[in-house]
Parts: sequence; structure tokens; C-alpha cells
Amino acid sequence: MILLLVVISRIIRLDNRVTWGLLFMSLVIFGSHLWLQEQRLSQRQLPLLAPAQTTELAVRVQPDAITIRGSLYYLVATKISNEERVILRGRLTSAAQLQDLQHVQRAEVWQITGQQQRLLPATNFNQFDSANYWRHRQVVTEIMVTTLTSRKPALRHWWQGFGDWWHARRAQLIRYCERLPGALKVYALGLLPGAKAAESMVELQGMQRLGLLHLFAISGLHVALLLTAAEWLLVHLRLQREHWEWVLLFSLPGYWILAGASSGVLRACLMRGLQLAGKRCPFYLSTLDTWAVALVAGLWLNPGLLFELGGQLSYGLSLALILLQSETWWWRQVGLTFLGLPSLLTGIFQWHSLTLLANWIVVPLFPVVILPATLIGTLSYAWLPALSRGCAQVLGVFDTGLQWVAQLPGNVLFGRPLWWVTWIWVAGTWWLFSRPVGKRRRWLSLLAVSYAVMYGVIHYPLTGEVAYFDVGQGDSILIREPFNRHVTLIDTGGRLALPQPEWAATPPVTYNAERTSINYLKSRGIDHVDDLYLTHHDADHIGDLPAFLKDLQVKRVLVPAGMEQEPGWARLLANSATPVSVQPIQVGSLVGLHVLHPFEAGPADNAGSLALQGTFGRLNFMFMGDLDQAGERKILTTAPQLRTDVLKLGHHGSKTATAPAFVAQLQPRLAIISAGRQNRYGHPNPETLATLHRATVAAMSTQTRGMIRYVYTDNRQGTWQTKLISKGNARDNQ
Repeated sequence: MILLLVVISRIIRLDNRVTWGLLFMSLVIFGSHLWLQEQRLSQRQLPLLAPAQTTELAVRVQPDAITIRGSLYYLVATKISNEERVILRGRLTSAAQLQDLQHVQRAEVWQITGQQQRLLPATNFNQFDSANYWRHRQVVTEIMVTTLTSRKPALRHWWQGFGDWWHARRAQLIRYCERLPGALKVYALGLLPGAKAAESMVELQGMQRLGLLHLFAISGLHVALLLTAAEWLLVHLRLQREHWEWVLLFSLPGYWILAGASSGVLRACLMRGLQLAGKRCPFYLSTLDTWAVALVAGLWLNPGLLFELGGQLSYGLSLALILLQSETWWWRQVGLTFLGLPSLLTGIFQWHSLTLLANWIVVPLFPVVILPATLIGTLSYAWLPALSRGCAQVLGVFDTGLQWVAQLPGNVLFGRPLWWVTWIWVAGTWWLFSRPVGKRRRWLSLLAVSYAVMYGVIHYPLTGEVAYFDVGQGDSILIREPFNRHVTLIDTGGRLALPQPEWAATPPVTYNAERTSINYLKSRGIDHVDDLYLTHHDADHIGDLPAFLKDLQVKRVLVPAGMEQEPGWARLLANSATPVSVQPIQVGSLVGLHVLHPFEAGPADNAGSLALQGTFGRLNFMFMGDLDQAGERKILTTAPQLRTDVLKLGHHGSKTATAPAFVAQLQPRLAIISAGRQNRYGHPNPETLATLHRATVAAMSTQTRGMIRYVYTDNRQGTWQTKLISKGNARDNQ
């Protein structure tokens, strides 16, 4: 919006009526397009948190859209009835069905029955909003497929034939690349069909940590290199330029589909296509002109393009390369770093100080080593597999080297800066390059100081918080004191790992905490946990522990007395980079929080769950884990005068906890419920809700509010904030 206002003001100052007229017409056309698109999506979108609706419908499926992970599959399909795009998710039931989906050759029509619901927005603060991402792509609905009734080849109209042919070729290319060995599989899938290998999170850790993913796919650099290589080959085949340029021009839309149709690929294809078309047109288009036209086309197809990390890096860095072309190598690298840094910090919250050096080394290697090794290894696999394995080893060595460099000291967990500060940084960087070279170092120092100030604001905040993460059917609670003096976590969340059928490949192990609680901690610049309390051994409370031990420094793990001797959960400590201190606690233990339960060592089940208490921001908080009513009675027996302001209900609001006498004794003002949406246990139980209602206790649940947090300053009462409902008084939000 800010950039649009700047452009409009500059055009108005030109004092040219023809230009004004063109500007007005463009704004009307573009605005009408966006308004109609938004109206159409709003009509299709179901109410937020509405129960899933059973539906039976026919959808059109492209063969390259199907992604299979273990026994699960998902894809984006198109409704036959109204051309609406929807996300399908389903579970494979047999090896035969797996084989069928792995060998879909052409567009098909599926008749399905399933549960239709609205795509859920991000339910934790600073979490990636997948619903917003898909809305930009005209998708607002998700269908959980319960029955795949029938499949048949899709009848197509003449205008669908071109796209269907390219989608079929892309499906063949994806299947071919999936058979490639080692790191070659990851690179070939990413650079050729623009697909994501299941192993990419492991293989590309070094590249991601060093901020080099823009070289891999999202910038479209590989597209430009491939097109340049194709042109070089056609020239040396001595074909007439006027013929092959037309062929190349009309092939670009198909190549866009073949390469994955990402924003970076779109930009690269449009720019190259406009350059080729410009040779056949009476008007001249500069590189900057082609970039501008590509941006307009990209925004037409995806209005949220510049709000996404991939779009920002692709269009932003390509613009920087155009405008900084006359700069020296050193200043060009400085410009690319400072122009890409605001997007990286907003998207992944960290930056490696060796990124500049890594760019200096890797960028020259990309066109002469990485891309050729990928192409040679891919092309030679069918007839010379030894050469293909050699290319895979070269890429594997390259990956290992990047991971080694990424582990060197220098990674800065910055946190997420304020959005308006990032705009100032971008504007300040362009202002820097408008100055004479001799005067830039002073402005560069001021820019660096602004980053240091923002770093201090993020890492030493004036406020503290008690935050209940939305981790689905589980528990995870953050207690962060002002200035980050002490960071405490109660439970990690987790989920039961469903066993895979023998005929299904085992998918990579992933942890929900990486997208929720750990992601939030990193966005606040927090790289450690001082005290991590594990209330008991259930997977929905401690299952994501390995992710915390891998990504953060955990100084101390506190467990209920007796749990330290249980071997079942000890394997979760194996991924810790440093030795972890495990301390058993019970009533009377002198630790950061007041321990209310257990009274003696025993099994770390629900009956032996930790119950904890603490005061923050003039409110007293009680955290009950999964403790049952018998444990509640023990607490009341030993502490008959016990009171609290905020009660986190035991066992996700189950009727096995939260006895009426317990609530009457504590007299809480607010109850917090952490439970999964539409969970199979029926949490929270109606009996528990009735107990709260009779005691006139307000309640908030992560099911309907998402993440719930209480933000306070030292010695002052704070405010309640929820992710799915704007901030306000907790009782008023009921």
C-alpha cells in the first residue's frame, strides 16, 4: 500500500493528463478485479470454526498435484460444479490404492464423499498463516476425503488440453526425479519440476540456515540459467533464431507449469518472454520494464504476492540486481544483503553472519557446479547410473559443507521485527544507495545501529507473558518474565505417532512444536528455556520434547518424582545437543514454580501429574496438567485455604478432573482449556463446562480462541489477548 501511494504521487506530479487517465483506468480495472475476487471467495468461505459438513461431489484432479506422505495423501483439485479450487486430504487404505495414485498419468475426475470445512487460519501468534497463503491462490475450503467412490479420465475442452499436457509431463518428471539417488533427488525435484522432496528439510538445512534458499528455487535464478542454456544449445545447433525464439516464447507458459508455477518461476518466465516478444514489437522494453510488467502480472494472479517470503525475495532481489548493476561487487553484495534481510527476519527470524561469505562462494558455484551436476545426474540416471551417483555425491558433499559452515558461530536469532520498522529498513537501504559512494559508510553505520536497537527491543522486552499455545489435543504453556529474565515452559505438546502400514513408506519425523511454540519463541528472539516442566509422560504433553532439545538450549528439565526412572520417555532426550539436567520434583521442592502435586514418587501417569502455581502480573495462575479429581482432593486436604485467579483445567476439560468442590474452593476468575478441535475424546466435557457455569467462572479454550496469552509489565496487571479474537477483557470475550 505504501509503495502504491508513492507511485501514484509520483505519477500525479508528472502533470500529464494522458498518464493520469491511464493510471485511473489501471486502478479501476485492478481494483475491480480484486473486489470481484474477494466477493467470490467470501461467498464460498464457510464460517470460522463451523462444524464440518458432509459433502458428495466430483472434482478434477491433475496428476502432478498428488502428494503422498506415508499412508496419507493431499492435493489441490477443482470442483466440476463451479470451478472452485479445494484442498483434498485423505488416507490410503491399501497397497493397491497407493500404487494407483502413484501412477496417475493424466487428468481425472474423482467422485468423493468427505467432510468439508473452512481452512483454519494461524491459531498461534507469529505462526505461518497457511489459510491466508491459500486464499491468495483462490482456495478457502478443505475436504477430508472419507470415500473415493470412483475415478475416470477427465473430459477436457480445447482450452484445457495445453495445460493438461504439461501437467502430465510434470507428473512424469516428478516420478522420475523421485527415483534419483541421495541429494540429487532433492535438487532435481526442486530445480526442475519445482517439487519438494520429503528429505528436503534435512538435506537443505545448511542452505536454509545460511539464507541461501533464494538461489535454490524461490528467486527463479535457475529458470534464467536453464533458458540461457537452452538458447546456447539452439544457437550452436545452427537453427534459425527467428524460428526457435518463437518456439521458446510459446513454450514458456508450459514451462511455467512444468517448473511448478511458483512466483519466482512466473517472474523469470514473464521477464524472458517479454524480452523475446520485445524483439518482434515496435516498442522497446528495458529490463526494468519487463520486471514491472512481471510484477503486475504476478499481482493479478496472486494479490498477496508481496506479503509472502518467496515473492518478496524473488521480486525484491531481482529488482536489486537490476538497479545495482553499476555498483561494485562489494556494494552490490551489501545491497542484496540489506534488502533481503527484512524479509528473512520477518519470515524465519534469524540471520547468519556468514551469509555474505556464503553468497560470495555459492553464487558463482550455482551455474558452474550445482545446476550442471543436477542436470547431468538427472539425464544420465536412466542410461549411466554410475555417473548419476557421482553427481549425487558431489551435491551431497556440497550440502555437507554448507551444513558445516552453518554450524559455525555466527547464527543470530534476531526475532521478528515490527512491520513498520522493516519498511524503514528497506527505504533506508535504497536511500543509502542514492548517496555518493564516499558518503555511504556513515549511512550504513546508522542502518546497522537501527538493527542493533531493534534487536535489543526484541530480546529485552518490557513485558512478560503467560501464554497457552494452541497445540491441538495437548498442552504447552510459556511463562516469560519481563526482559526475558527467566523463561519457563510447561509441557511441549505432541501427538501419538500412528503406525504406518507395511506397504507405506515411513514419512520423515516432524514435530508440531516447530510450527507453533518453538516458532513463537524464535519470533520473540528466545533461544533457550531455563526451566522445562514435564507434567507427566503422556505423548500429548511431552511428545515434542526432541524438537525443543534440538532447536533450543534447555537448561533444566523438571519431572514429577518417579518419572526420572521410567525408561519409556528417556529416549526423547537422545536428540539433545548438550547434556540435559533432569530433576525430579514433588511437593516441597524448591524450584521456580510452587509445586502442589505429587506428594511422593510414583508413576508419571495422570494420577501422578504435576500441578504448579505461580503469580505473574498481579494474577495467580494454577496449572493442573492431567491431574484427576483424586489428586485435586489431596491438594485441598493439605491446603484448605488455596485460591487462584486463573485455573488451567486438568486433563483438557475432561470430567475426570475439575471437581465442583475443587472449583468452589479455588474461586478462580478465569478457566483456561487446552484441547484439540473436534477431538475424539469430546473434550471439554459438558459436565465440566456446567461446573464452571454454576460457579460463574468465565472460560476460554484454545479450540475457539487459538493461542491465549496474558501480557503484563512488572508490578502491573496485564491484558488478555487471543489469536482468533482481538485483544480485550477475557470475560467480555465469552
